[in-house]
Amino acid sequence: MPELCRLELRLSIPPNEQIHASMGSVFHGLLMDIVGSDMAAWLHDENSHRPFSQCVYFNKELGVPVWRICTLSEEAHRNIILPVLDLMGERLFLAQKHWEIVLEDIISYAEAGYQELADEVFLTEELPGGGVLNLLTTVSFKRDGHYVILPELYLMFQNLIARWNKLFPENIISAQGLEHELASCCHITKYALHTQTFSVNNGNVYGFCGNIRVKFSGNDMTRRLMNLIFLYANFAGIGIKTALGMGAVDYQGFANPRRSS
Repeated sequence: MPELCRLELRLSIPPNEQIHASMGSVFHGLLMDIVGSDMAAWLHDENSHRPFSQCVYFNKELGVPVWRICTLSEEAHRNIILPVLDLMGERLFLAQKHWEIVLEDIISYAEAGYQELADEVFLTEELPGGGVLNLLTTVSFKRDGHYVILPELYLMFQNLIARWNKLFPENIISAQGLEHELASCCHITKYALHTQTFSVNNGNVYGFCGNIRVKFSGNDMTRRLMNLIFLYANFAGIGIKTALGMGAVDYQGFANPRRSS
């Protein structure tokens, strides 16, 4: 059973209706109905380090609405991914929207283990040079009671390292001040961002969305560690309320260009 899984499903929704990212909270409710009350209670008890993330978004390239569900442990995969796959092709009811939807087919599926992901990064000869983060749904953080609506790399690393350590204690990422060290070696070289609100529980969460290109510096270990953490974001999401549909990301790394001798 895989520890890390990312499943994307094409949705059939009622004619003349549109999907939008804030509906992630509605699909969270559907997901909890699918997994059942006992599992829903267990997932809730995991607090901020819940072993799953999910979101809905409109895939512009394919022209279809998509439900993305990611799990971060074997138990979560067994109790979330497998029950969802059992419902492929069936009509499901979204009570909050009064919609009938169908999980039509699988658009993409990826799985890995924590150690497998680490080995992929640390055993390759190519040295990571940076990458591009496409933020599919609103990303935000909360600090001192206020939403942080700018992409602070320190907060990204802090958030992702905390989730990794909680869910894979066999090989924690730990060092004093590591988040600050990584942030000082990760440089935003290009971005196309806009502020965006995410509606949940009759209120608005403020954050940002778009894409960010980053370049890595530092030693070999530092570069590989940054690449590993961002690859993990493809499953975990970034920031707050990833279980409700926020913080979905597609990260693609690129190798460090070789210098001519």
